[in-house]
Amino acid sequence: MKTLKIIGFLFVALFFTNCEGMDENYKDYLTNVKVYSPRVTDLTVVSGLKEVTLSWKNPQGKIAVKNVIMLQDSTIMLDGLVETYKLTNLEIKGYAVSVYTLDKFDNYSVPATISIFPNGE
Repeated sequence: MKTLKIIGFLFVALFFTNCEGMDENYKDYLTNVKVYSPRVTDLTVVSGLKEVTLSWKNPQGKIAVKNVIMLQDSTIMLDGLVETYKLTNLEIKGYAVSVYTLDKFDNYSVPATISIFPNGE
């Protein structure tokens, strides 16, 4: 019975000594981790005559410092955090619009995307 206890103790000790190096498996993945700026939420659109007004909610906290709007091939860089923006002089066709936040290190957030279609005459 005493030898069974010793074998059990050695088995448990061997098990725990093998688990000490488990964090070596993922340490290489912790370097150069991409940090994203927090994203905007509740992106909505109100269409007008060849114009649309975009509205959204900015994230809480002080990580995000600017908003960026991407409309097809053009980029609109805003000076700070705003929650509405009006796009004017649009053609009467469909557009895909993405709104990002940008932090002080120029990291973009995951986009909030919406499809818009301005009204015609």
